[in-house]
Amino acid sequence: MQILKASELKQEKQTILLYAPPGFGKTTLLGVLPGKTLVIDVDRGTSVLQGNKNVDIIRLDENLSDLPKVCEMLEKKNEYQNVCLDSLSELEKAMLTVYGREGKNDGAPEQGHYLKTQFKIADYCRRLRALPGNTIFTAWETLKEIISPTGEKFTQARPLLSDKSVDLICGLCDVVGQIIISSKDNERYVRLKGSTTVVAKDRLKKRDFCKFEELI
Repeated sequence: MQILKASELKQEKQTILLYAPPGFGKTTLLGVLPGKTLVIDVDRGTSVLQGNKNVDIIRLDENLSDLPKVCEMLEKKNEYQNVCLDSLSELEKAMLTVYGREGKNDGAPEQGHYLKTQFKIADYCRRLRALPGNTIFTAWETLKEIISPTGEKFTQARPLLSDKSVDLICGLCDVVGQIIISSKDNERYVRLKGSTTVVAKDRLKKRDFCKFEELI
């Protein structure tokens, strides 16, 4: 058991989830993070980082059998200031595909595979979050219709993950940000203030928006 004084706590690292529609530059922005960065490439979009000397890339096999080995390697020794998993949306889909191939439903995922996938993704996120340094997850964006307890309907932007996974993973993260492109200057910003129409939070600095370069 470890007892800490809140007055002496220091924020030494962050766990961040960034989401946006495809093509908004999520992977490109990982290349401007301060310090040495490792990108665990699930959706094979890291070609945009070609030539970046501050970034190392691990491109996972299609069957994802090397993901546990990557976690074990980093748990033994992690020399990176930032470890990024790009992206959780593709990881969830790829895991369901792998389980479906191994199942008895002609390649389609079975009901038990969805529960197994939710557990596995949460476990990987926890393991990466426990590493020294910052942990950054990316996800695609989806729009979901929400009905409030009072019956009001609204459309909410959120990371593209199953409902149980997105709530759990957002809870594990210090920062959840939606990448947007400003119509005023055509620059990318991160929306950090949540609302009924946007899933977002910044429990560290309580910001509404920031430039990506100022995120960490």
